[in-house]
Amino acid sequence: MTHNKDTGKVKSPKLLYRRGIILLISLIGVGLLYYFTSNTEKPVVPPKLPKISLPGKEISTDFNLNKFTQGNERQLLHELGICDTLTVINNNLDIPACSPKFFRFFPLKNNTDFQNGFMLLVRSGVHAFPTRLLLIYQREGKQLVKVNGFNGYLIERRKTNTDYDDIVVRFFERYDRQKYFYHCLFTWDKGTYNYVNCEEINDQKVKKDKLDSVSKVVYGYLQDKKLIF
Repeated sequence: MTHNKDTGKVKSPKLLYRRGIILLISLIGVGLLYYFTSNTEKPVVPPKLPKISLPGKEISTDFNLNKFTQGNERQLLHELGICDTLTVINNNLDIPACSPKFFRFFPLKNNTDFQNGFMLLVRSGVHAFPTRLLLIYQREGKQLVKVNGFNGYLIERRKTNTDYDDIVVRFFERYDRQKYFYHCLFTWDKGTYNYVNCEEINDQKVKKDKLDSVSKVVYGYLQDKKLIF
C-alpha cells in the first residue's frame, strides 16, 4: 500500500493501477487527436513517381486544327502539283487549296527542314480518294521523289540510332462487312521505309508467338490490296 501525505489515507495498488490506465488512455487519445488533426491540416504528399516512357511518340491529326509551321509548305505542295496555289475556296476537295486543312507535313529526318524530304499526310476525300494517304518524299538532285506511299496514316514515331525514326502506320480495310485496322511497323533502310511487322489488329496486340506468321499474312494482304505502293 501507498501512504498519501496530504490526507493520511492509504491508497490501494488497484486504485493506483486504474488511475494509471486512465492516464495512459488519455495520453493515447490526445496523441491520436493531434495526429489526425495535423494530417487534415497538412496532408501527406506522396513521392513523385518516375514517368513511364512510351515506345514512341504517338501522333493524331485533326486537319481542322492543323497549321503549317516552316513557311515553305505551300511552295513544296505546288512543286508536287498536288494542289492549286490559285484556289481560294478552302472546302473544295476536288480542287484543294494548298492549305493545312488538307495537308500535314512531318519531317523525314530529325531536326531537318522539309526542303530535302518530308512525310505528307493527305486528308481523306482529297481528289476523291476515300481514305487518308501518307506519302514519303525525298529530294534527289533538284527533284522531289516519292519513295513510299501508304493507304493509311501515321500514328507513331519511334527513335532509332539513325536520323530516321521508325514509324507505325494505321491501315483500314473493310472485308465481308467487317472493319479491320492494322498497325504496322516500318523502318528506314536504303532510301525507303521497309515493312517490319504487324503489331496490332483491331487495336489488339498480336501475340509474340504469332507475330511472324501473322505479319507475313498481313504484308501479303497490304500488297494485294495496294495499301502500300
